Formats: sequence, structure tokens, C-alpha cells
Amino acid sequence: MVYSIRYELPSHRLFPPKHRKVIEGEKEITRVLSDPRERLTVSYHEAAHSLNFRKFRIETRYGGPSVLHDCQTDLYSVSYGSAMVRDTDYLKLAETSERLARVLVAGTVAESVLLGSSVSLENNDFADFLRFARGNGTAELIGIWKRVEEEYARELSADLEQQRAIVHEAAIFENEICGMDRSVREASVRLAAIATG
Repeated sequence: MVYSIRYELPSHRLFPPKHRKVIEGEKEITRVLSDPRERLTVSYHEAAHSLNFRKFRIETRYGGPSVLHDCQTDLYSVSYGSAMVRDTDYLKLAETSERLARVLVAGTVAESVLLGSSVSLENNDFADFLRFARGNGTAELIGIWKRVEEEYARELSADLEQQRAIVHEAAIFENEICGMDRSVREASVRLAAIATG
């Protein structure tokens, strides 16, 4: 499958020869999104974010994979996909730390509950929480994060309807970002032709 990768880095980093970190990022995105289990993990993660944003009446749209460069630190990173919202909506949500935590823990909790995954591919959510949430210091924010994470894990584990909604939304994410996997359909049509022939 071919993925449309977005680049958030100085344009000279894309000119031949491409910077080695850009090439590594592209390879990592291809590796993750080519693996059905890891692609499903990303899909559940972003779908859970999106559904939880919507609970607070914040509309989302899905973004595809990207390679990013932070000029201040000269660090490169990759994103396998995202549930994007307007900056103003995000900052308004951040005024209430518990609400922001709920949206941001949703991805990792969905991975854990639906896939039994203990290691998340996405690790930027907690850093974003610490950067944007309001509180009386890091210790208080960590406490809020842990409490909300535990509460949402219990809630999602007990709510099959919410689990179904994430699975359904994940299929929408995967179709928008990765496109339909044509090889599955082609194989099944070919097998049907062989069986009837």
C-alpha cells in the first residue's frame, strides 16, 4: 500500500539527497502501516480519540502519517495518523484538565482494552497533556492523568456498545488514511471464481 505522507519540516530537508532521518521516518511509517496488527492499533487509537472529542462536541477529521522536525531541538518524529481538531477547540478543552485527559488517554486505553496491548505506538498524548493542561504542577497533572486513565479503562471494559463504536470508527479511519486493501477483495473474488469454475 502507498501512503500519502505529510512533511512538517524545512523544505531543504526534502531535497536530494533526503536527510537520513526523513528516510528513516518514511521506512518506519511504511513498516507500521504495512503490518495489519499495528495498523489496527493505530486505527483503534485514533478512533477512540475522535469519539471522545465528539462527546465534548468537538468535531474531528483524520490526518494521515507524517514526518515532523522540531527546529529548536533538531529532533525528528513520525506520526502514523491523527484525529485532528481546530486549535481553538483544543485549547478550550484544555481549560478543564479532566476533559483533556479523557480525550488523550482514550487512544491508549482503547488499545489496551480492545487488543490487550500494553505498549502503545503513540506516546505523544501524555506529553501534550502536560504541555496544555491546567493544574498546580506536574505531580497534580500526573495524578489526574492516572485517575482518568483508570476510570476510562473500567468504563470501556464494561461497555460493549462503546467498544463496537470504536471498532466501527477505526474502520472509517483506516479506509480514509490507508485506503481499502484491494488484495483481500481480489483474493476472495479469485477464490470464488476457482470454486465455481
